Amino acid sequence: MAETEPKVVKVRCDACSGGVRNHLVVAEYIDEVVDDDGHYQETTTYQICRCQGCDAFRFREEGEICGQPVGERVFPESKQHGRLAVAELERLPGVGRVYGETIAAFGAGAPILTGAGLRAIVEAICIQQKAKGKDLQERIDALVETRLLAKPQADLLHEERYIGNSALHEIDPPSDKHLSLGLEIIEGLLNAIYVLPTKAGELRAARMAREESRT
Repeated sequence: MAETEPKVVKVRCDACSGGVRNHLVVAEYIDEVVDDDGHYQETTTYQICRCQGCDAFRFREEGEICGQPVGERVFPESKQHGRLAVAELERLPGVGRVYGETIAAFGAGAPILTGAGLRAIVEAICIQQKAKGKDLQERIDALVETRLLAKPQADLLHEERYIGNSALHEIDPPSDKHLSLGLEIIEGLLNAIYVLPTKAGELRAARMAREESRT
């Protein structure tokens, strides 16, 4: 009889500098709710996970409605930046990896790399949104013209650009306070541009599935 492959999930680990690490699922319980017709199904998965980097244990909860993910919670919650959960990072097309590596640089105490990462995230957003312009400043302003961002949000991205320029071109390490503020700004914008619209779509799909199950 073939042995079952161990189940592994990706979870942010504060003990490993706040980076996303593979966690071995050592115990799992799945709670399912299905209506009489079998059309509506709600699943909650509870897991005890052990970090494969430092052996720290965490409790993870993940929900699905009719096969659509509706969120993830991990306890204890991360005390570091990187408030976007692992499931949310997967929603960010191409931007998520740059964000994750920037968070890792911040956790590792690398301010110049973190500053460069903030600029790289802005670049990635502009590329993914197909913003046009001869330089990053014009591409950010183009996001306002296409109504993806409001002017105050674009101004925030310009601040990220300034931090990155200082880190890259002047080799001037930003302070932890400025990097922390920059990460807060980026997390808020990523949440507004990518995560919240996707979650709204998931809620809409779940509502439509419930309505269909009643007809």
